[in-house]
Amino acid sequence: MKMLNAWTLEVDEPEIAVTEILEQLNLEKNAMKNSVGILTCSYDYVESGMVKAICDALPFDVIGSTTMTNGNNSEAGTMLLCLTVLTADDCAFAAGKTGSIQQNLENEVNALANGLMSKLDQQAKMALTFMPMFGVGGELMLDALDTSLGGTPIFGTVGCDHDTAEYSNTYTILNGECLRYNLVLLLISGNVSPKYIVASTSEHNLRAQQAVITSSDGCLLKEVNNMPARDYFDSIGLISGRGIEGMSSVPFVVDYGDGTQYVARAIYGLNDDGTATCGGVMPEGGTLYIGRMDVEDVLLTAETSTNELLAKDDITGIILFPCLGRNMVLGLDPIAEVDVVKNTINDKVPWHLAYSAGEICPMYMKDGKLINRFHNFTFIGCAL
Repeated sequence: MKMLNAWTLEVDEPEIAVTEILEQLNLEKNAMKNSVGILTCSYDYVESGMVKAICDALPFDVIGSTTMTNGNNSEAGTMLLCLTVLTADDCAFAAGKTGSIQQNLENEVNALANGLMSKLDQQAKMALTFMPMFGVGGELMLDALDTSLGGTPIFGTVGCDHDTAEYSNTYTILNGECLRYNLVLLLISGNVSPKYIVASTSEHNLRAQQAVITSSDGCLLKEVNNMPARDYFDSIGLISGRGIEGMSSVPFVVDYGDGTQYVARAIYGLNDDGTATCGGVMPEGGTLYIGRMDVEDVLLTAETSTNELLAKDDITGIILFPCLGRNMVLGLDPIAEVDVVKNTINDKVPWHLAYSAGEICPMYMKDGKLINRFHNFTFIGCAL
């Protein structure tokens, strides 16, 4: 498999943007038997019709989403469209979308998964998904996908945007169609061996206190140390007014106790009954740590994780989805993390990075097997 990259900053003139993209890709020379495109961009390219124009000019499926900030080997920024093409003689690609996932999530996902699997001659080695921000929580979408795909490793992101506080200009993308409530999915079979990395916060940024999740219901955290969740957070000094102090930048780190790495969770809000709504499953019996994010740790985990991916054998490209919460910590230097990736990879392989509102990445069990997990505040990567 080869990974080809292209980008444009042209928002208004479709002919110019399409020419730039096609010249960079040079498909006549570089494309192999089977190809698929991965596109991330700011909302401006959706609004101007540029996404459709570029997808229409390409002779293969293109999937993707809007994002806050993205980049590749050549360019990075908030006002940017990045396109990656995966191309191979010995891999097959099948891409599609659900209908609206606001109702009948399981039926929609199952129909999509079965339809795409039927297009492949072999079992899929991996799935790449772009999930909508609205309609259903990311953990529920991942559970439905995991069930429908029978445990196939799933890597992906929940889309976001850069210009609205509520991320209301967030869309998933399939072949130029910009979608609000639709999950987009790519299956890859054949000669591909993806390797994954997950990093949230360094161990030295975890508070010494640890606690046990004593009652929960999926993403609803009910009790910690047999106390209502709100009372527990109050007891350790995290409550400020009706919410948690610095909620948008505090990772709540969970140890499932099954030998996998810790998983970072966001808390979206405290409820009147003392429970907390979280960005992912809070498993009963799991150990809960309070993490801390700062610029130094964001950049350190990005560098360490990227180096780990580069050390993998036989890789031809890297896809990265760091959490938008990490970007917010960077303050006045929003592409500092992208710069770390650029300087670390140093053109050794092609790469594509896009910020995420929820990260989907498998984690390795003790026996080396993979289990699909949903993450918050996390830097995830896939080496192909």
